[in-house]
Order: sequence, then C-alpha cells, then structure tokens
Amino acid sequence: MKDLKNLYLEHEQRITDNIPKIKHIDLWSEQVSFMADEHPFKSPAVFFGYRVLGTEDQGEKIQELRLQVDLYLFYETFADTSKGSKKQQKALNFLDYLAQINACFHATFGNYYSNMRRTGFNPVETGGAGILYVQRYELTMIDDSAKDLYVNMKFEQMETEVIREVVPPVGNQSNLYGDIEV
Repeated sequence: MKDLKNLYLEHEQRITDNIPKIKHIDLWSEQVSFMADEHPFKSPAVFFGYRVLGTEDQGEKIQELRLQVDLYLFYETFADTSKGSKKQQKALNFLDYLAQINACFHATFGNYYSNMRRTGFNPVETGGAGILYVQRYELTMIDDSAKDLYVNMKFEQMETEVIREVVPPVGNQSNLYGDIEV
C-alpha cells in the first residue's frame, strides 16, 4: 500500500499539531515490551499499528480498504491513580491524553482516509512502570498500489479479425418434441 506511508505521516502530524506534549510518535513494534533492548524513547509516546479488515475491489487493480488502526498511548510513571495518593493528578493526566487522542481521530477524515471512528479501547499489560492503553479505530482508504504496473489496453490498440461464415439454420434436431401436426 503506497499510501500507508502517507497515512501514517498524516496521523503523526495530527498528534504533533494537536497534542504537543506527546514526546515520541512511531509505528508499533512492541517497543514497550522490550524497552531495555529497543531504541529508547521519551514518554508520553504514541504508536500506530495498521491492519486490513476488509477489501472491496473497485476495478483496474484499485481496492477500497477497511483498515483498523491500533493507537497505543504509553505513559511512563511511578505515580499512582489511587485516591489520596501524592501524585494522583500526574497519573490521571494519562486519561486526558487518551481523550485528546480520541478528539484528534474519531469522526475525522483526511487526505488519505475517510470515515475514521473509534471501535475499541482497552489496557495492555506492560509489566513495568508505565501505563499502556490501545484505542482501536476503523477507517476507509483507497489503495491503488497495484495499478502502478497495470496498463489498461485501449480499444484502438487491439487487433481484430472478422470472419463471415454462413451458419446453417437450426431446427428441431433432437426430436425432443417429435413432429407436431396441426
């Protein structure tokens, strides 16, 4: 999908323009699970994962895709959300980021997609000092990447030959109904 890169960059720009406190944006590759081994990143961080849910052929090697976008928000903190905790508000800022992300994407369209809507929301276990949630969205986009190699032959370029033959008349050759006299 040649426009997947453009879709990601458009999504990245929405976060950058609307939530400047997000410090890292990337494609999802389970970075949070392998923080010691991966390239370090600052928090809060947003990661995008894309997968095709369905396709509809449009002809001439063009497809309309229904895509799922998994939008992960990682917030590294030792603060606690429990009532009365010293840094409860700091930990609860995570929920504000989730709402801001949803405001950036739910019921939107862009240059490379349309009909984006949230379809799910759940926590993801990290095993560390961080909070990780995924919000799932669906969107529609056109994929014409297969068309790049497709050459639609014009009718003028086709060679045709017309052969005229006399076709014998077709009668009741099977005698299925026999000879009917009137």
